[in-house]
Amino acid sequence: MAAPKKAGFLFDPKSASDEMLKLMKNSFEASFDNVTKIQDMNEKMLKEMIQQGKSVQDDALKMVNDFIANAKKGQDAYRKAMEDGFKKVQEMFKAQS
Repeated sequence: MAAPKKAGFLFDPKSASDEMLKLMKNSFEASFDNVTKIQDMNEKMLKEMIQQGKSVQDDALKMVNDFIANAKKGQDAYRKAMEDGFKKVQEMFKAQS
Protein backbone atom coordinates (compact mmCIF):
# COMPACT_ATOMS: atom_id res chain seq x y z
CA MET A 1 0.00 0.00 0.00
CA ALA A 2 1.30 3.48 -0.88
CA ALA A 3 2.03 5.90 1.93
CA PRO A 4 -0.38 8.86 2.11
CA LYS A 5 1.01 12.24 0.99
CA LYS A 6 1.80 14.67 3.76
CA ALA A 7 0.16 18.06 3.55
CA GLY A 8 2.31 21.06 4.29
CA PHE A 9 5.76 21.75 2.90
CA LEU A 10 6.06 21.57 -0.87
CA PHE A 11 9.25 22.72 -2.55
CA ASP A 12 8.64 25.19 -5.33
CA PRO A 13 11.88 25.81 -7.27
CA LYS A 14 10.58 28.99 -8.92
CA SER A 15 9.65 30.69 -5.67
CA ALA A 16 12.90 29.47 -4.09
CA SER A 17 14.96 31.04 -6.86
CA ASP A 18 12.93 34.26 -6.63
CA GLU A 19 13.42 34.39 -2.87
CA MET A 20 17.15 33.67 -3.24
CA LEU A 21 17.47 36.47 -5.79
CA LYS A 22 15.54 38.88 -3.54
CA LEU A 23 17.82 37.97 -0.63
CA MET A 24 20.93 38.53 -2.74
CA LYS A 25 19.61 41.86 -4.05
CA ASN A 26 18.61 43.08 -0.58
CA SER A 27 21.98 42.03 0.80
CA PHE A 28 23.78 43.87 -1.99
CA GLU A 29 21.69 47.01 -1.50
CA ALA A 30 22.27 47.05 2.26
CA SER A 31 26.02 46.53 1.83
CA PHE A 32 26.22 49.15 -0.92
CA ASP A 33 24.27 51.68 1.15
CA ASN A 34 26.58 51.10 4.13
CA VAL A 35 29.70 51.56 2.01
CA THR A 36 28.19 54.75 0.54
CA LYS A 37 27.50 56.09 4.04
CA ILE A 38 31.09 55.38 5.08
CA GLN A 39 32.42 57.12 1.98
CA ASP A 40 30.16 60.11 2.63
CA MET A 41 31.44 60.35 6.23
CA ASN A 42 35.04 60.13 5.00
CA GLU A 43 34.29 62.85 2.44
CA LYS A 44 32.89 65.15 5.12
CA MET A 45 35.79 64.46 7.48
CA LEU A 46 38.40 65.05 4.77
CA LYS A 47 36.79 68.33 3.70
CA GLU A 48 36.64 69.53 7.31
CA MET A 49 40.30 68.64 7.83
CA ILE A 50 41.30 70.65 4.77
CA GLN A 51 39.12 73.63 5.68
CA GLN A 52 40.36 73.72 9.28
CA GLY A 53 44.00 73.78 8.22
CA LYS A 54 45.80 77.12 8.59
CA SER A 55 46.68 77.32 4.93
CA VAL A 56 43.94 75.79 2.85
CA GLN A 57 45.37 74.75 -0.45
CA ASP A 58 43.00 75.33 -3.33
CA ASP A 59 44.71 72.61 -5.33
CA ALA A 60 44.20 70.09 -2.52
CA LEU A 61 40.54 71.00 -2.22
CA LYS A 62 40.06 70.73 -5.98
CA MET A 63 41.81 67.35 -6.00
CA VAL A 64 39.57 66.09 -3.17
CA ASN A 65 36.44 67.35 -4.94
CA ASP A 66 37.54 65.65 -8.18
CA PHE A 67 38.22 62.42 -6.28
CA ILE A 68 34.78 62.58 -4.66
CA ALA A 69 33.05 63.27 -7.98
CA ASN A 70 34.85 60.33 -9.61
CA ALA A 71 34.03 58.05 -6.67
CA LYS A 72 30.34 58.95 -6.92
CA LYS A 73 30.37 58.30 -10.68
CA GLY A 74 31.96 54.92 -9.98
CA GLN A 75 29.34 54.15 -7.34
CA ASP A 76 26.53 55.01 -9.74
CA ALA A 77 28.04 52.94 -12.55
CA TYR A 78 28.57 49.95 -10.22
CA ARG A 79 25.03 50.15 -8.82
CA LYS A 80 23.58 50.37 -12.35
CA ALA A 81 25.63 47.38 -13.50
CA MET A 82 24.49 45.32 -10.50
CA GLU A 83 20.84 46.33 -10.94
CA ASP A 84 21.03 45.44 -14.65
CA GLY A 85 22.51 42.08 -13.68
CA PHE A 86 19.72 41.41 -11.20
CA LYS A 87 17.13 42.30 -13.85
CA LYS A 88 18.74 39.89 -16.34
CA VAL A 89 18.75 37.08 -13.78
CA GLN A 90 15.10 37.77 -12.94
CA GLU A 91 14.21 37.67 -16.63
CA MET A 92 16.11 34.42 -16.99
CA PHE A 93 14.16 32.87 -14.10
CA LYS A 94 10.88 34.12 -15.57
CA ALA A 95 11.75 32.68 -18.98
CA GLN A 96 12.43 29.24 -17.45
CA SER A 97 9.13 29.06 -15.62
